[in-house]
Parts: sequence; structure tokens; C-alpha cells
Amino acid sequence: MRCHHRCGECGLWCHNIATNYSKHPGTMKSATALLVLCTGIAHQKANAFSATHYQPTIKLTKTITSSTQLYEQPINLNQLLGTASPATMQNYNLPRDTIADGLSAQIITRLNKAVDDTRETTEIILVPKNTEDHFIDTFRVEIPIPLDSPGLGIELLELEGGREDGLGIVIVNDLVPGGNAQRALDEKTAAQETIMYGDSISAAELILRRSGSTAEDQTDVLSARTECLGYDSTVGALGGLLSKLSDEDGGSNIVEATMILTLRRLRRRPQLQVKLYYPPSQDLPPETIKLLPGDNLRMAMLQKGVKLNDPLAQRYDGKPTGSGNCGSGGLCRTCAVSVMRGGELLSPQKANEKKMLEDTPRWRLACKSWVGYEMKEGEISIQVNPRQW
Repeated sequence: MRCHHRCGECGLWCHNIATNYSKHPGTMKSATALLVLCTGIAHQKANAFSATHYQPTIKLTKTITSSTQLYEQPINLNQLLGTASPATMQNYNLPRDTIADGLSAQIITRLNKAVDDTRETTEIILVPKNTEDHFIDTFRVEIPIPLDSPGLGIELLELEGGREDGLGIVIVNDLVPGGNAQRALDEKTAAQETIMYGDSISAAELILRRSGSTAEDQTDVLSARTECLGYDSTVGALGGLLSKLSDEDGGSNIVEATMILTLRRLRRRPQLQVKLYYPPSQDLPPETIKLLPGDNLRMAMLQKGVKLNDPLAQRYDGKPTGSGNCGSGGLCRTCAVSVMRGGELLSPQKANEKKMLEDTPRWRLACKSWVGYEMKEGEISIQVNPRQW
């Protein structure tokens, strides 16, 4: 028998769609899924509950960083690596059990020395436990919200929580069949991401288009940050946004509503194999180094002990030919390599590099080459010191 009742976990009126309790001495583990009617969000508690208190298990680590720039011209990796397609990113999704055990929260405190030595900004972000093999990807999904059915239709699973400060880790467990989120994803194109198990809602924007007294409609944008909040705080933030649709004071002239969710997903890091071939005069066998997207080819090779700077290279910085270099300024051409295979996995050439190497189209400046363009993985084969071949 289905019945309406007030949810003991979130205090909202819910519709019990599935209940399965198993009692143990002193504890009660709940596998209850409740569909919250007023927000359209279902939730499911994953951890064990004490008879009197939900034991907090989330542990926070603290990192202090400085906003002081190390370089006059910071590198924008997002720009260098281009935009990855959702189809490519799907290759890096992880199994469900890996996701559930692989997330953690971290407090980041930034010291803004450019303004004041004592000024700090603090935020809590979702991070992978295994930073070597995993990373957190961020993307956005749009969900149209019908005015007569103001809900999301997303079932949430709380992995960590129960803290007095409201922090925790909440992920998507499933989509409610026929809900607004499911309908939106059914109509998505290949260029859009989907919502799947393990995604964490980092932020939400509710865009309201209102009919005005003038010819032009008015658009309001309401937002909420939900990253690393527990279940109660997450539902409270999302429900607070959606409640505007039924607000007697502000909901009467709304003609269209759209929820934009910022989601964060644990994924495995793409890997690239770079096979190095040395000039016959060096009498060295080929070797393979493993790199990650965003690694600079020159820095990676130098860290591996590769003798990269070619004394025979024709320099472009006005200095005499020699083994010195310009410090990755893209001026001397001593770090040039010949790309035999996998050139599409490197960041595209900028105008200066293309002009400098126009007589040798296979060559790239290692200092201006970042691997993993468009977040693709694969194999790159290069000849080191190409002037010595």
C-alpha cells in the first residue's frame, strides 16, 4: 500500500515507493528510497544509522595554496587541450564500486597575497582518493522544468554525511522513470553529457523566464552551490530553488523554467604512450614513456633524463649554436622533435611555431607541445634530435 507521509530524514512530504529495513542490534540500515513530491528528488541513505545518531564518517583534508602567479603568462590548459566530446569522455567512466569508494572531500584555503597577506578564501571541493589514476570531470546538463510538474526526478544516494556542519558526499543513484531529468536526457544530442550513477551535483541554476508588462520578457537566474553537502543540505538547496515555481509572490508570471545542473564525475585518467627513437649516432634503443593529458612534452622528456637540446639546431633567438636553451620560450628550436605518428594527440601549433618550422612540417617544438589534445589517449612516436638523423 502506498501512502503519503512526512519524511523523517528531510522533513518533506514524501511518497514511499520502496521500503526494505533490516534490523541489527543497536543499528538500523535503511535501504529506503523516497520520492520527494515537492522537489521531485528521491534519496537513499547508504550508511548505517545508529538508533539515536547518524555517525559521521567523512574526513576532510586541508590544502593551502597561493594565488601568486609563478609565471607572467599562465598556461591555460583547457584552451591548449581543446574541447573533449562526450563520446570520448565516456571511455573514461569507472565501475560503480570504484566510484562509491573513490570520492573524498578537501578543504582548499587560498591566500590572496595580491590583495592582503591575511586574506583567505576557503572552499570545499570533491576530489579523488586516487589522484594518480583518477580525476574529477565537470560538465553541465540542462533540464526543462514543466510548470505543472516542478521536480527533477533524480534519486540521490548519500555516501558520507551526518555532520553538524551539513557537509557530506551525495551522488546520483538513479533517475526516476518518466521524471523531468529522464525526459531531458531522452531528447539529448550526441554532443551532450548524460546523468549517471556516481555523478555529484556541484551547483544548480534555475533560469526563469517571466512575462512582463513590456514587449520583452524578463529572465531571472537563481543559483545554489551544493558541492560536498550532505543529503539534507543538498535537498534543501535544490528544493529552495524549485519552490520559487510555486511561490505565490513570484511564481505567477513565470512562463518557462530550466534547471542547469553542474555535475562532477569521477573518471579514470587517459594515458598516452610516447615512444622515443634516438639518432643512430647515440646508439640507444627506443623507449616508451607514459604521460597524462596536459603534460608538456619537453618537461616530461627532461624529467625522464632524455638529452633533448640539440647542439646542431639552428637557433632563432640570436644566440650562438650550442647546448643551451631559451627556457621553453619557443625561441631557440633546440628542443624540436620529429613526430612520426600521433601528431593529432598534441596541442595544435600556434602561429609563431608554425612559422618557425614551416620548412619541416613534421617537426614540433617540444616546449610548445602538450599531450592529450581533446582528452584523447593513444600512442605518439617521435624522433629525438631530428637534425642528427
